Amino acid sequence: MKRWVCSGWAAALMLAGPVAAQTGRPVLADPEGAVVEELVVTARVVGPAWWRVSDDDTTVYILALPDTFLPRDLKWDQSGLNRRLKGSNVLIGGGRSYTLGIRNIPLLLSLRRSLRMKGTMEDDLPPDLRARFVTLREGLGKDAKHYAGWGPMVAGFTLVGDAREGPRGRNAEDQVRSAARKLRIKEKKLESRNAAPLIKEFRSGLTMDIQTACLDAAMSDVEAGPGVARAAAEGWARGDVGAALKAPRGFEKCLLVISGGAEAWRETVDAQAAEIAEALKAPGKAVAMVRLRPLIAKGGVIETLEGMGLEVEGPAER
Repeated sequence: MKRWVCSGWAAALMLAGPVAAQTGRPVLADPEGAVVEELVVTARVVGPAWWRVSDDDTTVYILALPDTFLPRDLKWDQSGLNRRLKGSNVLIGGGRSYTLGIRNIPLLLSLRRSLRMKGTMEDDLPPDLRARFVTLREGLGKDAKHYAGWGPMVAGFTLVGDAREGPRGRNAEDQVRSAARKLRIKEKKLESRNAAPLIKEFRSGLTMDIQTACLDAAMSDVEAGPGVARAAAEGWARGDVGAALKAPRGFEKCLLVISGGAEAWRETVDAQAAEIAEALKAPGKAVAMVRLRPLIAKGGVIETLEGMGLEVEGPAER
């Protein structure tokens, strides 16, 4: 079995379809783009922002994970994490995972074929996009053959990767898991799902307009430069939610527009909220980790918990 973690390409399966723009290219709809403004706060104490849900005998602390990797040289204060983990009943895991059986290999091959393109992709781009793409790839020292054979979506994915060459950033979620293991805190992950239906939906939405819009979004991320992502990571580390939300995510957002994604995103948010509510049944405390945008988005985890009748306290409250 192959495991598909709910990040990167798997995140592509989390959003509804696009709306036509005046330019003729799709507008990339984004359910995580509309956040609850009251939740865009700055933490009162040092370190990343935390929320908490409590009843008479249990408290679940929710860490808002960053929406991007952290620079390898960025240190963040983990004292609050260790304090909350110590003595906790459980660590509630992050995103949804997906499994795919060997019998679905033809489905993967079909998806691969739909992402490929004969010849050099940039020759078929609209003039404005082609000029930007050529400027960016030449600035990265890449020739047209480097991206040949693939359509605009994979070309955009590759371009972003080329711009991020060098030591890979740290994954905050992995750091939280490492801290929990040291304290021998067990982790409860969301139940895995069969990836095949989601891949079929993904494949069905791969129009050339969507792929071109994804390339456009990827180029915008590269044009923003590494400084913007670093500033957002630093904001996350000091508990500044507004700064953390400024992380470049054009290409990630693009991956959220594929058909069938809205239902998958909703299902994952509901599952995360349900696990947090379930943890309240065991006296003591627990720790949960949820990416920042799904946590504070309208209809996200916090609003879902409140819809269940639970009171959620934020990092700006005493």
